[in-house]
Amino acid sequence: MGMTLFRLGFRPFFLLGTAYGIVAMALWIGPYFPHAVDWHAHEMIFGFAGAIIAGFLLTAVRNWTGLPTLEGAPLAGLVGLWLSARMASLGGTVPPLAAMLDLAFLILLLGAILRPIHQVRQWRQWGVLTSVAFLAAGQAVYLTALLRPWPTGARLGIQIGLYAVLALILILAGRVIPFFTERGVDGPVVLRRFPWIERWALPLFCLYAGLEILLPGEAITRALALTSAFVHAVRLWGWHTPGIWRRPLLWVLYLAYGWLAAGFLIAAFDFRTALHALTVGGMSGMILGMICRVSLGHTGRNVHRPPSIVTALFVLLFASAVVRVSVPWLAPAALVFGLRLAGILWIAAFAGFLWRYAPMLWQPRIDGKPG
Repeated sequence: MGMTLFRLGFRPFFLLGTAYGIVAMALWIGPYFPHAVDWHAHEMIFGFAGAIIAGFLLTAVRNWTGLPTLEGAPLAGLVGLWLSARMASLGGTVPPLAAMLDLAFLILLLGAILRPIHQVRQWRQWGVLTSVAFLAAGQAVYLTALLRPWPTGARLGIQIGLYAVLALILILAGRVIPFFTERGVDGPVVLRRFPWIERWALPLFCLYAGLEILLPGEAITRALALTSAFVHAVRLWGWHTPGIWRRPLLWVLYLAYGWLAAGFLIAAFDFRTALHALTVGGMSGMILGMICRVSLGHTGRNVHRPPSIVTALFVLLFASAVVRVSVPWLAPAALVFGLRLAGILWIAAFAGFLWRYAPMLWQPRIDGKPG
């Protein structure tokens, strides 16, 4: 098990990242509610999402460049660094030591993916590298706020980290959703791509993110939120083809991207609610869909025949998003119950992934190939 687990980045990081996400969510809706808001935000972005990003990129960069990424003892060391930060943060606060470990982890991750990209001069990955760099920058800001008086610093670091994760999702979704659709839908597929959308989708998001930090709630920020909603809705519409609804590992990505567009729309009117449309529906939906697919493909299994449980997992996850977003509007008196119900549904979705997929992650590929 040990040798297999550290053959490729997706294996330990998907396994442990998902397990930690479940623990962190359970602590948040249980003993840490409602006083550990910053801890909850930090651990879901830098802890849970950070691990999944590491696992995905260490695997994807090997495919993109044809060069090896971390494996064996170096990979185990990086996993240990991430895990040490998580253990140090389990008390409901993020101590400076944990923040330092997280920053070291992200810097090493950036170096690990930068090296092969630089060796083959694959500079089209600049957006991916920049997103990871901003994730590290957000952690650096958070650490600075812990080390000296800076009342808004922790929240600023979390915001930078969140927008870095969302930027990375938007970049990768623009590659994988059309690619997976063209190769996963029966019959001929003609997707509509709009050059102006592809050119401006990410810059508009970056501009919106910067203004949301600097000028929250201002008219120009709300206008950019509406513009982003329109741009990403059009982008998603162009990718759509009816055949995706017969493939759970495709429609989950479409629905997750739809939650991102909805999140931008809601942000024009209610940023706090939009935050969970973006994170629970968008970020978590994209994560669950991708780890289900990557775990199949990179263990030698057929991505077009996923375990039957995945449909139920996706329904649970999106039900969590619906509850989390709708309860503050429709039933504010039941807010605490709604938040906990959303958390339970989220936990059930990722626990189901662990139950069905964990053996794939620690066992050798079924086709006998390395990886």
